Amino acid sequence: MIVLVTIHGIGFQQAPSSKVAQDGYADALHAALAQQLPKGMLGDDPDRPNGGAVYVESSWPAASNQTEPGLARLGTWQGNTVVIEGQPLVGDQAGVAHVALVYSRLQEQSEDTIALLDLGLLGAPAVSHYATVGSIIRMAFQDVRAMHAKPGPSTPSLSPRETKPEHTSVFSRLFHHPAASDPTPANAEPTSTFRQVQDDIAAYVVRNEHRERVRAFVRDAISRIMARPDVDGVIVNGHSNGCVMTFDFLAAMSPPQAPKVRAVVTSGCPLRKYVDFMDWGTDARSFGLVRAGSWTNFYDEADPVADPMQPDATWKRTDSDPGGPGLFVHYNPQTGERANVAVSDVKVDNVGAGVGGGLPAHNYWDNVHEFVAPLAGIITKATGDQVGLNGAAAVRPAAAGAPSN
Repeated sequence: MIVLVTIHGIGFQQAPSSKVAQDGYADALHAALAQQLPKGMLGDDPDRPNGGAVYVESSWPAASNQTEPGLARLGTWQGNTVVIEGQPLVGDQAGVAHVALVYSRLQEQSEDTIALLDLGLLGAPAVSHYATVGSIIRMAFQDVRAMHAKPGPSTPSLSPRETKPEHTSVFSRLFHHPAASDPTPANAEPTSTFRQVQDDIAAYVVRNEHRERVRAFVRDAISRIMARPDVDGVIVNGHSNGCVMTFDFLAAMSPPQAPKVRAVVTSGCPLRKYVDFMDWGTDARSFGLVRAGSWTNFYDEADPVADPMQPDATWKRTDSDPGGPGLFVHYNPQTGERANVAVSDVKVDNVGAGVGGGLPAHNYWDNVHEFVAPLAGIITKATGDQVGLNGAAAVRPAAAGAPSN
């Protein structure tokens, strides 16, 4: 069995409101993938009557701050193995399971204006590494246009957590003060979604305690999945700041875990901004052990969060050619030889192909033709099949020397 592990930004990781509801943050993506993949390939959570992804929460029961009861949905550690009795991820026939991680420590759901200001102070001196001042101003205008394109209610794929309290800081009141008669839900507004992205990234960069708790949860969850005896490999699918959590896990994983990683998918990825603005470095460490050609990065030029990952560290947003050997590097543990981590960039148009929402250019999971269908192709390649748009399975060529039947 192959397991697709989906990780969104912290402030967007909304679990379903009930076992029968389909309002979890990865449910729309799950349903779209089921349409694109051959029938029966993608399994549903056996514990959800109406199907959908398996959700694993860091605090379960909700607001209890107990981590193990939530992670136990993936199995229980017993030495170096994971006991999975009574915890199936799919039904009997499906070859692909879908697990969505939910970091749900509710004390982190308030606006963190101080962290945002700290982030600005840390990043300001390094602006020239990323782009010129003029180009940043032009990008800001482009971002504003994209934020207001195709307005509409946010889908579960890009909705700020409903458990998040109202923003009451001075910063929030300056940028958002709807009239009492305003019928628009707060999470349908572009500023609400963009503000949540800012809070998410700022807290992850500045609050080390917060960052380490999230890392520990993601590390334990994916490690349990890899250690399950019924799992042959994983595909890690990160969106927004979930791309950073994905990278953090892959860079720190143990070498024996690397062969289990069949593919890595990032979308709306801010990792280049972490490197340029925060000087986080480009050493990918254990990520370099993952099989070559397994990383695909989707980006929209109008997305204020995303960047291409193929260009090396000298590239700026003003440069015309986004190609290159890859932003991140790794070192051969035997020889010390330096090499780039290969990544394939795929440029998409979420505003043109998507469905609107709070920040349309950042909404990849509702872009069926340019994101979901290619993701389905990545999944089927990892399982040994080929698939096209709308789930049309292609005939696989016979291996050399094999009978054609």
